[in-house]
Amino acid sequence: MSDHLSVQERRAAALVMFGAICISFAPVFVKMLGHGAVGPTAIGFWRTLFGSAVLFVWCLATRRPLTIPGTAVRFAVLAGFFFFLDLAFWHRSILYTGAGMATILGNTQVFATSVFAWLIYKERLTVRFMISAVAAIFGVVLLSGVLSAEVQLTPIYLAGIGFGLGTGLMYAGFLLSLRRGGQLETPPDPVAFMAWASVATALFSGLESPFENHPMMPPDIQSFAILFALGVVAQAVGWRTISAALPRLATARSSLILLLQPTLATVWGLWFFHETLVPTQFLGAVITLAAIYFGSLRK
Repeated sequence: MSDHLSVQERRAAALVMFGAICISFAPVFVKMLGHGAVGPTAIGFWRTLFGSAVLFVWCLATRRPLTIPGTAVRFAVLAGFFFFLDLAFWHRSILYTGAGMATILGNTQVFATSVFAWLIYKERLTVRFMISAVAAIFGVVLLSGVLSAEVQLTPIYLAGIGFGLGTGLMYAGFLLSLRRGGQLETPPDPVAFMAWASVATALFSGLESPFENHPMMPPDIQSFAILFALGVVAQAVGWRTISAALPRLATARSSLILLLQPTLATVWGLWFFHETLVPTQFLGAVITLAAIYFGSLRK
């Protein structure tokens, strides 16, 4: 990989960096809401509802089509279903374990995505991927704190670890659904497709939220503003910026830049909420992030 970037590559790298910073604030917004203000699934409902509205406005402003081909609708719905579960799991993991740990665990989707692609598309798994996967498992074990006497393994905390790992699985399903939708003979406009996938996520989240023992409506203006910021900053601006810039950047460089998201999420957790990691957990975080990086590389 050349050390000299073209002007276009530098702009793409800056955009990916900006997008990663945007989505790194998602767990911060979730923790700002706190326990009980709005349910974990309801947070996903408001995030994707506001996010889809911004994306539709984006389509209008840039004169993109608002509709997608009929064949793409089912993949938008499937992507929305997986993203609904992804956010429901992730938000619980954030509240139960912390912003940084939940985000690092969710980023293990790199390995789930590759395994699913191997099963569905018969894509080859490399030796480097296998080594990275083993290293990631070891890192997650350390990160979870099960080998440290300094970490209290309460039922809520362990449930948060499980939800974090489940986030990676559901996120892998979401990404593969987006990929399949983009490979159709008549591919949909990517912004419109993400907008409709967000609508599907909001629909599934809205149907599930009333059955949970948590409020669905924001209790005050501050909570409403936090949810709106989450939808705009993370769902619309963050992911739209990243998806537009990634094709113009080498995979190795983009994979490294995208590690800003879980890294900064950990920093924000320490800074804003005084979350802590004991030394073995910090080592596990470093190993896991390194494994995610090397496991995400392609030739």
